[in-house]
Amino acid sequence: MLGSGKRKCGIGMAILLGGSVALAGCGSTEVSNTEVSAVVVDMQEAQLGSLTLQNSFVGTVTPQEMVYVIPFASGTITEVNYNVGDHVNAGDVLFRIDDSAARLQLQQAKLSATSAKQQVDMATGSQQSSTDLQLDSAIVQAQSGYEQAQIGYFQAKNAYEKLDDLTEEYKERVEQFDQAIASNDYAKIMELLPQLVASFPPDSVSSGDIDITNPSVVSMVANAQLSGYQSQRDTAHDYFLQASSAYRAAESGLNIANKSKDLTQGQIRQDANAQAKTSLSLAQLGVDSAELALSYYTVEAPISGVIQSRSVEVNGIAASSNPAFIIANEDSMTVTFSVSEAVRNTLQVGDSVTVERNGVNYEGHITEVGVAVTQATGLFQVKASVSVSNGTLPSGVSAKITADTYSEENVVVIPYDAVYYDNDSAYVYLCVDHKAVKTYVTTGIFDDTNIVILDGISTGDMVITSWSPRLLDGVEVAAPGTTAQK
Repeated sequence: MLGSGKRKCGIGMAILLGGSVALAGCGSTEVSNTEVSAVVVDMQEAQLGSLTLQNSFVGTVTPQEMVYVIPFASGTITEVNYNVGDHVNAGDVLFRIDDSAARLQLQQAKLSATSAKQQVDMATGSQQSSTDLQLDSAIVQAQSGYEQAQIGYFQAKNAYEKLDDLTEEYKERVEQFDQAIASNDYAKIMELLPQLVASFPPDSVSSGDIDITNPSVVSMVANAQLSGYQSQRDTAHDYFLQASSAYRAAESGLNIANKSKDLTQGQIRQDANAQAKTSLSLAQLGVDSAELALSYYTVEAPISGVIQSRSVEVNGIAASSNPAFIIANEDSMTVTFSVSEAVRNTLQVGDSVTVERNGVNYEGHITEVGVAVTQATGLFQVKASVSVSNGTLPSGVSAKITADTYSEENVVVIPYDAVYYDNDSAYVYLCVDHKAVKTYVTTGIFDDTNIVILDGISTGDMVITSWSPRLLDGVEVAAPGTTAQK
C-alpha cells in the first residue's frame, strides 16, 4: 500500500487516494492534503443460532411385517384362491384342505353333546322310574366320555410333544447358525446352511425370492420360520391343556358314577345330576374342540398384504413342515442402512429421516439403532420405518436415506466465507473502532453457507464478511455508503 509522506528524489509524483491529491517533489519535507481511503467491507453482528448437518446413506428396503402361513392340519388341498403378487386382506381364505374326517368328528361330538343333554334332563326331573337304570346309564355315559377324553388327551399330548421337539431342534439349529455368522465361522455356516434352506418353501428357493447364498438373508427367513413353529407349538400346547382338563373332568365324572351305587338314593340323585352335568360340559368341550380342529382346514390370511411366495397346489398335500404362503405388508416398509460409530452416536429412535428412490421422497422415522457392529461391514446397523402406498417402494430395492446427524444449538454462527486460515489456525477479521482486527477462533461444524464459532468471538462482535486484497490487521475499514473515520 502507498501511504502519505513517501518521497522519491528527482521525480514529481501525484497519487490519487480517496479523491485527494498529494504532490511530492525532490527535497520536499512535507505532504499536504493526504488522505488514505478506508477499505470498504461488508460486516454483520455475530449472533446466536443453530446449525444442523445432514448425511446420506444407502439402505435396503424390506417389508416391516411379513408372516409365514403354516397350516395346522394335514391333508389333500381342495382349493387355492391366490397367487404370488396378489393382494389379500386379513381373513381372506387362502386355501382349503379336505375336512371330511374333521366334519365327522364334529358330528360325533354334537351327538355326544345331545346325549349328555338328555342325561341332564334325566338327572333334573325325568320320569324314569328306575334309579338303577339312571345310574347304569350315567355310568355308561361317563365311561364313554372318559374314553373319548382319554383318546383326545393322548392325541393332543403326542402332537404337542412332537411340535415341541421339532421347534426346539430347529431353534437350536438357528441359534448355532446365527452364532456362526457372528463369529465368522465359515465352516459352520456352510454345514448348517443346507439344513436350514431345506426347510424353506421350495418355490421361494427355486425362484430366487430367498437368496440362499446370503447367510444374513437365510438367518432372517429361518428366524421368521422359527416364529411360525413356535406359534404352532403354542397353539398345540393350548389344545393339549384343554384336552388335559377334559380328561381330568371325565375321569372325575367316571369315579363319581362308579361310587354312586354305594350312596343313598337321595345322594344318588345328586351325584347322578352332578355327573350328568359334568358329562354335558365334557361333551360341549368336545364340540368346541372339534369345531376348532375343523377351522384348521380353512386357512386364512393373518394380515393384509401382498403374497410373496406360494408352495401349495390343488390336489397337493398340506403339511406343517413348510410355509404354504409368505405374505408381506408393503404399506409399511423398513429401510436398513449402516453407519459409523460417530454417526450412530448422533442418532436416536424416533428421529425423522427422508427416504428417496427414483426421485420420489418418503418420510420415515428411525425405529432401531444397533448396539453392536455387523461383522461383515464393521458398521452399526440402523433401521427406519417408512409408510408408503402399496408397492410404491418394492421390497429388496436400494434407496437413499437422508438423516440429520451433527447439530449445534445456541452457538455463534457466522458466514463460512468470513473465516480464513493461517496454516492450521482459523481466524476472522472483526471491526473494532473502525479498524480490522485479526482474531483467531475455534471453529465447529459447518456447511456450504455457515460455520459455528466455538471460541474467540462473542455475540455482538462485528464480523467482516467480505474479502479485499487490502484487508489486513489494523487497516481502517468502513461499511458501504459510510465515510472513513479520520
